[in-house]
Amino acid sequence: AWKLWNENMMQRLVDPSWLSEHKYEVDIMRCIHVGLLCVQESAKDRPTMSVVLSMLTSEIVNLPPPRQPAFIEREVSSTSRSFPETPKPFSINNLTITNVEGR
Repeated sequence: AWKLWNENMMQRLVDPSWLSEHKYEVDIMRCIHVGLLCVQESAKDRPTMSVVLSMLTSEIVNLPPPRQPAFIEREVSSTSRSFPETPKPFSINNLTITNVEGR
């Protein structure tokens, strides 16, 4: 969604049969826009639920442009690994005990 937003091709996210009804296109694009605002990397930039509701009901007409989402596809270089080469065992003796408790 973020890539399509940056390429100004958000319509590709939506089933073409819905876009044939032009009365829905503005609402659908607004929902995508609000969705991208809700997943911005910095929590302080994300709207509160009351603001989201106002955005979706068009009480807030001008929506700010979204910033980069917290989770996007990124390339990871092979030289910088965040995980050790060999995984460490979870248990010293390879025994796991699970206690199931009801609430």
